[in-house]
Amino acid sequence: MSKASLAMVSQPVMVCEVSPERSGDRFAINPVRRFLDWRRQLRTLTDCNILISALKAREGLVALKISRVHYARGDLDTAARFLAVAAAAPKRRSEAWRCLRYKFQLAARRRLSASLIQLQGAL
Repeated sequence: MSKASLAMVSQPVMVCEVSPERSGDRFAINPVRRFLDWRRQLRTLTDCNILISALKAREGLVALKISRVHYARGDLDTAARFLAVAAAAPKRRSEAWRCLRYKFQLAARRRLSASLIQLQGAL
């Protein structure tokens, strides 16, 4: 989006309040509904001549952030779902590498979790 043309709109499209304490929490509660609502509003920016490819790239970055939050909190299923959204979005090479790296980390953590469950069952 940083390379898109600037367009003025009469009403706010989105209000962001960045807080280190709350940055992860905003993605933890109703993540699917919040993401879909946010994406619907983001798509309205095509009316301002912002390319859909730029908006989809932004969707991917936000989906990756949501995936990371859920991974850190141990919700591996939600993390995997949002990682799939992030991986499908257009991206630069560095972002593609991040998606691949998180995919491997997620797979490793799932295997480790399964091994620990089996070990606990054997004890």
